[in-house]
Amino acid sequence: MRWQCVAVTAAVLTVAAPAYAQPSPHRVPPPAPKPTDSANSPAAPDPRPPMGGIGPQGELVGGARLHSRGIILPARAKPLPANLTASAWVLADLDSGDVIAARDPHGRYQPASILKTLTSVTLLPLLPGKRVVTVSQDAANAEGSAVGIVAGGRYTVDDLFTGLLLMSGNDTAAALAEAAGGVKQTVALMNQTAQNLGAYDTFVQTPSGLDGWQQLTSAYDMALFLRAAVDLPRFVAYDRKATALLPAQNVAGHKYGTVWLGNQGEPFLTTVPGALVSKIGFTDAAQHTYLCAASRGGRRLGVIFLRAQKYPIDQWQQAAELLDWGYALPRGTSVGHLETPAAPSAPSESSAATAASSARSASSTTNAAAVATRHGGGSPPWGLIAVLIVAAGAGALWLSGRWVSRHGPMQSSQRQRS
Repeated sequence: MRWQCVAVTAAVLTVAAPAYAQPSPHRVPPPAPKPTDSANSPAAPDPRPPMGGIGPQGELVGGARLHSRGIILPARAKPLPANLTASAWVLADLDSGDVIAARDPHGRYQPASILKTLTSVTLLPLLPGKRVVTVSQDAANAEGSAVGIVAGGRYTVDDLFTGLLLMSGNDTAAALAEAAGGVKQTVALMNQTAQNLGAYDTFVQTPSGLDGWQQLTSAYDMALFLRAAVDLPRFVAYDRKATALLPAQNVAGHKYGTVWLGNQGEPFLTTVPGALVSKIGFTDAAQHTYLCAASRGGRRLGVIFLRAQKYPIDQWQQAAELLDWGYALPRGTSVGHLETPAAPSAPSESSAATAASSARSASSTTNAAAVATRHGGGSPPWGLIAVLIVAAGAGALWLSGRWVSRHGPMQSSQRQRS
């Protein structure tokens, strides 16, 4: 009668399994809101930024407490500094990964030029500093802030990264993107890098941070990018330069003089104890954004501001006060954590095209992944299934015993005649 037990068990599993084996898909990153006639375009802030924070398997990224749109504080913390203006912010320990405090950490906002941190994290492994790049007309004419590189001019990658991080040059962002295979390929690589870092709220459309309707990130994701950036010595070296000079150029007989660059982060870097890096951003949609890190007592803390204002005090001063507040808390204070996914090997320049192709494919499908629910994991309830299997097996054995007791002699006779 074993076949009867197997049949009953299989029937039970057939009924039970579909409810858990076919979870609904979740898109990573989640889609951006669609513009309508009455909605704000990228020229103005969305008054209700969409929410992220759900990973590809339906997990709550960073821990359950970070899924609040309000202020999230550790127990027994002192009151926050009074001048914080950002709609979303994160204060994190960049070494331990502890999120010390936050506000709307997974709200999805426009990043403006602090997105250049992700541009740097993506392109630094691909572009040697001494490589010489000839600037295209498109790069020289890039929209928005520019450092003044000239079409046909020849600059080292070191020059271009210096212009990117000291003066937030969109022209240098475009030139670096072209050096890495083109703007589209670089954007694809940036989206892939974001996914590799566990930044599931981020969708990139430009390497400079200029607004796009779908180009959104979160304070949480920007903290992931900052953590990756401060671990790159080249990034820290570029970002900390006080001043720099872009070399003079001679293009088709036209001479262009040297260009002086001053560091926009100079007030933070020269005033705040242990200041490590600083990056500012602004667009109409993003408003003011800011990113910085400091190192004190063997701890590197980082701050992200999204949709901030520069009054009543400048955002670097707001960040300095928040850093002081964070350093006053004991090591290990946490309301959540920065995810640490398995780090893929850094792409080489020769493999960039393959990586970008994969990233474009992933972007086009928006990395759909199965989840059981948006706020629970995707794993089936194996305990319930086990109980059903045991019950089914017991029932089958009971039925087979009744069959033998009632029909045993007939079955014996049939076996002898066969």
